[in-house]
Amino acid sequence: MARRAAFFFHPYFQLALEAVLVTAAEVFLKLGATETSAPGSATEWLGISGLSSLYVWIGIVFFASSFICWAYVLRHIPLSIAYPLSNSVYILVPISSWLFLGEQISPRRWCGVFVVVCGLALVAKPVARLEERL
Repeated sequence: MARRAAFFFHPYFQLALEAVLVTAAEVFLKLGATETSAPGSATEWLGISGLSSLYVWIGIVFFASSFICWAYVLRHIPLSIAYPLSNSVYILVPISSWLFLGEQISPRRWCGVFVVVCGLALVAKPVARLEERL
């Protein structure tokens, strides 16, 4: 049991969890916004009508949870390392919107996702070496 808790509270696990929670929040907010869109209404541009959707509230809970994970990560990982790694969201959100929402991703966007993957690999490699020394 203690081993599972140690794994759960590992800063890099929390960083990955933060990225997944932000991605889920974005997908749920999109579902809620689509569900409650009322073109031409006075509250449309404020997004207030979205608060009537359960999807929006689930998205808000996921965002709040991701913030808790992010605060934990910042206590244990330098910001100069954590922030670039948190940008995995730029990979996860398009892929999730394609898988779960049926959105189309243009070839240019796929190239962008590939560039972000390469950037994350460049950032993660020195981090992996640093972890090996510790």
